[in-house]
Amino acid sequence: MKIPLPDHVKFIITTLKSAHYEAYIVGGCVRDIIRGAQPKDWDIATSATPEQAKALFERTVDTGIKHGTITVLLDSQPYEVTTYRVDGAYLDNRRPETVSFANKIEEDLSRRDFTMNAIAYNPHKGFADPFGGRDDIGKRIIRCVGNPMHRFGEDALRMLRAIRFAATTGFSIDTEILAAISTLNHHLKNISPERIREEFGKLIVSPNVEAVELLHSTGLLQFMIFGVAYEGDLTEIIPWLKKCPPIEAMRLALFLHWVSSNECELILRNLRYDNKTMKEVLVYLKYASSIENLVIENLIVENLICDRDDTTRYQVKKILRHISQAHFENLITLKMITNPTYLHSLEQILKTSQDIQQKGECFNLRSLAINGTDLKNAGITNGKEIGNILESLLDIVMDNPRLNKRDELLALALKAK
Repeated sequence: MKIPLPDHVKFIITTLKSAHYEAYIVGGCVRDIIRGAQPKDWDIATSATPEQAKALFERTVDTGIKHGTITVLLDSQPYEVTTYRVDGAYLDNRRPETVSFANKIEEDLSRRDFTMNAIAYNPHKGFADPFGGRDDIGKRIIRCVGNPMHRFGEDALRMLRAIRFAATTGFSIDTEILAAISTLNHHLKNISPERIREEFGKLIVSPNVEAVELLHSTGLLQFMIFGVAYEGDLTEIIPWLKKCPPIEAMRLALFLHWVSSNECELILRNLRYDNKTMKEVLVYLKYASSIENLVIENLIVENLICDRDDTTRYQVKKILRHISQAHFENLITLKMITNPTYLHSLEQILKTSQDIQQKGECFNLRSLAINGTDLKNAGITNGKEIGNILESLLDIVMDNPRLNKRDELLALALKAK
C-alpha cells in the first residue's frame, strides 16, 4: 500500500532525507488513511534534532521544543515535526518527567498509546509497524502498545482516549484495556478538566455515541463529572443521543436531562465548558417544561371548538421572547426525540414559530412600536411605571399583532395611566 502525500509533506520529508535524516508521517494521519478516512493534520517524526530540522526550513516555530517539536510553516500551513524520542518516568499520571531523543523510529513508536497510533510511513521505506497496528485496524480493535496497566499508569488520559476512539471509529476495545480502565479509573482525577472536556466533547458528538456506556461501565464517568452520581438511564438516553444531530449542546442536554439546572451548571463549569455552550445547554433544560406545557395546551385546544393557532401563537411568543429561534427549533427537535408521541403537535408548534418570524410579529420590547422615550414625551416620567406599561403593551401586542402601531399603543398607555 502506497500513501499519496500532500506536496508540503513530501517536501518536508524530502528535505530531511536530502540532509541525511530519516522522516516518517506518523500517528493519527497514518491511522486515518489506512481506515479510509481523511487526515485532519499531518505529523512528521524525524531522526533530526529540533535545531538540525530548524536549519533546513525558512520558517519554523518552537511550539514544543522541550519535547522535540517544531512547527514548519509552508505557505502559512503548519506542520509539526518532532524528533524521535523516548519518555522518562511518569510521576503525575499525565506527562513524562524527562524526554530523551532516540535514533530509530521503532523507539519512538514504542512510547505511543495504541497500536493503531503506533504506525509510521515513509514513501521510500514503506511502513514501520512493530506492534501490528495495521492488523488491528483491519480487525477494528483498539489495543495498547504493551501492557494497558502500564500505559494507563503513565498517562491516565489514555483511558478516556480509548473510549473516545471507540466512539469515533466504531472499533471495539480489547478486554484487557477495559479491565485496566476499571482498575485505574480513579487516576482520571489527576487529569485537567480541560483535557477531559476535550475528549468527552469529541465522544458526545461522535457517530458511535453509544460508547458513553463504556464510561459508565468502567467507572470513569463518576470521576469525569466530579462526584455527582450519574443517575441517568442510559438504556433510554443512548437511543436519544443517536437520533440527535451531532450538536454538542443538544447532546449534553440529553445526557444531563435528569439533573437540576444547578447541578448541570456545576458539572459544565467543572469541565470548563465555555459560557456560550453552558448557557445553551441550560436554555434547553430550563425551557423543556415550557414546550411540554405548550404541547399539553395545544392538545387540549385541538379538542375544543376554538382557534388553536391564536392560542398557540401567544404561548410560542412568550417563549421566543427569551430564547432565539434557532434554540427554539433545537428544543422542538429534542422534544421530538424524547416525546415522539406528540410529533404532530410539535410539528405544528414549530410551523407556528416559523410563521411568527416570517411575518415579523412582535414578541419583544425591541419590536414594540412604542418605547420609553415616547412615554416620557407623553408625560409618563416614573421609570417603574414606564416599564410596567411597556410590559403590558407587549403582552397585548403578542396576543393581537394588529395593535402594534405607535398611535394605538400610545392611546392604550395613556388610558392605563
